[in-house]
Amino acid sequence: MNYVAEKYNRFRIRYRGEVPAVGSFYFTSDGETVREQFYLPAAEDGVFDSFTEGFLDGKLAFGLFDLRIEPRGDGEVTVEDISVSIEDVPGGGTYFIENDILKVGVELVWGGGLSYYEDKRCGIEGLRNMLNHADPGRLIQQSYYGTGDPPFVKGEFMGNPWVYNPVQGGDRGGCKSKLVDFRVSGNSVWVKCRPRDWGKVGSYTYSYMENIYTVDGDMLRVDNVFVDWSGWVHPRTTQEVPAFYTVSYLDNFYFYNGKKPWQDEPLQVRRDLIFWPEDWPRHRFPLEKENTETWAAWVDADDFGIGLYVPGAQLFIGGRYCHDGSKDPAAGPTNYVAPLYSLRIISYKPVTYSYLVTSGPLSDIRRRFKEEKDFADNASFRAYNE
Repeated sequence: MNYVAEKYNRFRIRYRGEVPAVGSFYFTSDGETVREQFYLPAAEDGVFDSFTEGFLDGKLAFGLFDLRIEPRGDGEVTVEDISVSIEDVPGGGTYFIENDILKVGVELVWGGGLSYYEDKRCGIEGLRNMLNHADPGRLIQQSYYGTGDPPFVKGEFMGNPWVYNPVQGGDRGGCKSKLVDFRVSGNSVWVKCRPRDWGKVGSYTYSYMENIYTVDGDMLRVDNVFVDWSGWVHPRTTQEVPAFYTVSYLDNFYFYNGKKPWQDEPLQVRRDLIFWPEDWPRHRFPLEKENTETWAAWVDADDFGIGLYVPGAQLFIGGRYCHDGSKDPAAGPTNYVAPLYSLRIISYKPVTYSYLVTSGPLSDIRRRFKEEKDFADNASFRAYNE
């Protein structure tokens, strides 16, 4: 079935779907047949947009000689129209949004995760990008854990069996996730990707991730969406919301864990954390139920650094890997923190949450988060445990 006979790097499908569906279409690129898989949510008047595989490398698709739609459930899915186009590709693979204070880099070639965060007010020699991006797992990005039971076949990481683990940037072998779509609007960038399975090499997951990155003054806001399309039953487990890696130089870990949040009580600090899988309990920091001041920061010896605020987080996990104090964002040593929340993935049901990132002196980080403490409650977290 030949729907188009021209070259393109982007396509649009208009459809009507009573149930979710998985689609596949086949085209030619560089003389080879390519199968592109995509997912359609149920919609009365649905529109699905996507770039084709390899578009960031300048590859163009030609023709569309087969299209298959498989409904997930009892109901019809009808394709109304298919259109194609050629759009400009951002050079370098990284798109930057910035203002007079912040410069933030969205790594398009790594699924749209964040690879760059610079505070232009920083006067520390050699410190520009505060984020570590040594591999696809070290970005500010979405990452989720699901089933390890059949029909899923476990992967492997660091000698251990690995469960279903969609990671926005890519997999342990350095295979990058696919950027499905992105759009720029003012001081915001929206990205959508199909993530890889971390414990395998070259294996896409049955899922989509979306982010909206917005720079506003001295604050970065990130809105997240994750949808699993596997149809599998996943267990309830702790999820990183999100994974967060910094340069080794920012080596002091601060957070609050009292029963009087946002009242400027003393913070807790850890200055000698080691690699987080070692002495595991020492790197877990459960938060009091009354604590809504759920932010953490990695700062230097003079308390300058970067902070992350995730409303609703239940605990933090953090540590330092091969600590050497380096300011190199591509170096092996890194610091890590992840706010955690216990939830189970439910196929076809979006996981949504938001967080804030800011930087500067520790006192300013805390003050800004306090001023914005009600920006989101992430109450949707609880819906995944009902």
